[in-house]
Parts: sequence; structure tokens; C-alpha cells
Amino acid sequence: MAGEMNSKQYLLEYLEDKEKMFNEITRLSQDEKKQYNTLLENLIAVNSKKEVGQRVKGKALEDIVSFLLETSSIFKVQRNLRTSTNEIDQIIELSFRGKEFKNYIDILGDVFLGECKNYNKTIGVTWVGKFYSLLQTTCKLGVIFSYFGLSGKGWNAGSGLVKKLHISKEDFSRRIYIINFNIIDFKLINQGQSFLNIMQAKISGLRTDTGFLKHISDHPAQQMH
Repeated sequence: MAGEMNSKQYLLEYLEDKEKMFNEITRLSQDEKKQYNTLLENLIAVNSKKEVGQRVKGKALEDIVSFLLETSSIFKVQRNLRTSTNEIDQIIELSFRGKEFKNYIDILGDVFLGECKNYNKTIGVTWVGKFYSLLQTTCKLGVIFSYFGLSGKGWNAGSGLVKKLHISKEDFSRRIYIINFNIIDFKLINQGQSFLNIMQAKISGLRTDTGFLKHISDHPAQQMH
């Protein structure tokens, strides 16, 4: 009996150590936090000025997204790839290291798509529909990175279409997830959250039709209220 308990304790400690290792390698280091803060300040600054052109705003968004993906330590990214009908901003795959920690990552497969939309307004239903069509032929998860996020709230406009498209397939295994990542989320990372924690919380939020912050324990936004 004592031997069984020792084996169980060993396995529990091994899993806890592996989870700690995963959390550590996917967390921003102190130097990376400084670099991220500079990129975030630039993103906010260029989007607060009407005279700044879309190309500059787009580059600021792409710079901070690229930094997050590259410092995650578990992804490899291919950028600006053309298909027969579309151009994809990012094809994001789990690296060899990422596959080692696959049990800790709920990203619905080894590959997902990222799109940076540097509009001066929220993303509407037309572009959400186009992105969904692209995902149907590629993978189950797509992330729209933008400054202002999706149009509407709840079940309205772009935000609502994401939910409607998600539940349009009765088979849960075939459902597609479109995740909205905007300035609120970029700021949460600056407050201590990780990119992966936010991603997984948003997947859970879409799956259960609940606010994603409910799926982040002890998140900074809760502590501020």
C-alpha cells in the first residue's frame, strides 16, 4: 500500500513539475516584458492619432503579434502565405517543443491561423464570414488580431456571427472557433496574463457562451474591481 502511495505521489509531483515547466517557458521574461511594453505603448500611440496612416498602424499591430508568437516558445510561424484564393497572414504550428506540452494546450489541433486587421474601426460580419470560409478548408481555430475588436456585442454583428457560425455544426468535433484578440487582451498581457492563458480562456468562453474572463483564475482585471 505504501509503495502504491509513493508511486502516485511521484506521478503527481512529476505532472506538477511539468506543468510548472510549461508555465515558465511560455511566460514572458523580464527582458521580454520590457520589449513588450515598448511595443504596446507604440500600438496605443499610433492608434490614438488620426493623422497616422494605416500602414504604420498595421505594422505596429503585426510587430506586437509577431513578438507574442515568437516568445511563446512553443510555436513556429509561417507568414504571408498565398493559397489559390487567399493570402494568410500567419499559419501557426506547434513546434517540436510545443508538441511535448500538447496536453497543456487547448488549441484544437497542431495548427491554427492568425489574421491581423489594422482597421480604424471594429471588424464587421463580412470579414468574419470570409475568415470562417477559409478556416473550413484548413483548421478549426482562427485568431483575428485587431485594435478595436469585433463589431457588436453578444449575439449581434461580428461578435454574434462568430457565435452563430460556431454552433452551426451540430457535431462538436467539427465546430470552428474564431477568437477575437484586441487591445483589451494586449493590455491584460501587460498586467501579467500570458498569451496562451487568454487564448484558452477565449476558447472556453466561446464553447460555453460565457465571458472569457470567467475562465481566467486570479486575473488582473478581477483584482482591479
